Amino acid sequence: MSQAQLDDIKNAYYRINKYLNRTELVSSELLNKEIGAQVYLKPEQLQKTGSFKIRGALSAMTLLNKKQLQNGVIAFSSGNHAQGIAYAAKLLNSTAVIVMPKDAPKIKIKKTKALGARVIFYDRQKDIREEIGETIALKENRVLIKPFDSIHVISGQGTAALEVIEAEKNNKKFDAAIICASGGGLAAGTSIVLKNHNPKCKIYTAEPAAWNDHQQSFAANKRIYIKNVEHGICDALESPVPGKITFAINNKNKVKGLSVDNNEIIKAMRFAYEQFNFILEPSGAIALACLKSEKIKFKNKKILIMLSGGNISKDRFYKYIAR
Repeated sequence: MSQAQLDDIKNAYYRINKYLNRTELVSSELLNKEIGAQVYLKPEQLQKTGSFKIRGALSAMTLLNKKQLQNGVIAFSSGNHAQGIAYAAKLLNSTAVIVMPKDAPKIKIKKTKALGARVIFYDRQKDIREEIGETIALKENRVLIKPFDSIHVISGQGTAALEVIEAEKNNKKFDAAIICASGGGLAAGTSIVLKNHNPKCKIYTAEPAAWNDHQQSFAANKRIYIKNVEHGICDALESPVPGKITFAINNKNKVKGLSVDNNEIIKAMRFAYEQFNFILEPSGAIALACLKSEKIKFKNKKILIMLSGGNISKDRFYKYIAR
């Protein structure tokens, strides 16, 4: 494992930790008993802006110079990276333009605008968001901050795992971790930290069954592109292909993929609410869903589960868990 990569994460944490909420690990006797393991959950939905994405946004933006901050930034996102960038821009006296799908959850659009960002909508079926973002970046002289395929963003996402290791330094090392994956930034950052702490730690990505590009890519040992699939309940995880940089890191770290259907995800949302009073969006609960559906794999292990986000309207949340 590259010491340079770990140093990048430590440096990112040094730059950004004063802006973050420290999300403390939680556990449940009921869950430990059900899995037959020691399970620790990192509740990143309690992070500022409601997801871990603030970490990567701040990591990238705290490296910008005065002129770049004056000119502002641009990002493309279905909502969580959008809010992270908008929040970071506000914090650092910069401005943000966000390219969002027009069918993004209303609550994510509303929160992004409330943070002062200018939102430009695109059609997922017809438009290529990367092209829109790059065109605006060039036209308005803004820095494009990608949601996952950036070393600086990956380093920021890795700070969540760094906090975990610091909190757990006197205890047994983690045997496994499950992390949601859209482009794979959180998984990449987490795998760097955990593999450095314990080279035998097994890392798994968690994805919706219909959008399991990481699972397919790890099995094929190359990036697989998902095409012509309907969008489901995990809007934050519907990237059709793993990132180039993230896939290289995750594949090198022998990350494997897990996936689950909507029913399993909703059960995990309900469990987290009943056990911890956590309100998780479907994408935020998917790692827990994968643990519960693959429990045999994790028996007698010490496991880290990343709960990644909670940006969902109360109405939609209660409608899901009432199913």
